[in-house]
Amino acid sequence: MMAPVRGLGIGFASLFLAVIVIGGAWAQPAESQFPREPREDQFFDVSRYDEEWMTDDRNEDGLVDYAVRLTDELQKDREAVDFNHDGMMDDFYFYSNEVLQRQEIDTNYDGAIDLWVFLREGVYVERYERDTSYDGYPDVVKEYGQPKEE
Repeated sequence: MMAPVRGLGIGFASLFLAVIVIGGAWAQPAESQFPREPREDQFFDVSRYDEEWMTDDRNEDGLVDYAVRLTDELQKDREAVDFNHDGMMDDFYFYSNEVLQRQEIDTNYDGAIDLWVFLREGVYVERYERDTSYDGYPDVVKEYGQPKEE
């Protein structure tokens, strides 16, 4: 087992989730274009994290609740966290060159993603999509303006 990697993504997630839940009422509904299906490397079941992943049992209950996968260059590629310790991963982080690009969250712990957060430069929220009806389709999309160029 390894020590959990603490970073901007995990702490940021909790704060951002609170902002989205509170501020979601102001976002505009969007037309659903396609259902969001879990990708091949996005496992809710903690037993599926194999030797490709470094894992940890942070609360020592015998179940994996943190997993990270590194690239060949030893940079973060993917992370998964079981925040409520129910044996199902509920937060997924996707990196490129160790910069957080996207976070996907199962906010109601039903085993399906219902919040997608897209980031720029690892810290600026470009857009988020929410599935408030929990049918697998985003029905709220909030986009933020582009940065001012000098």
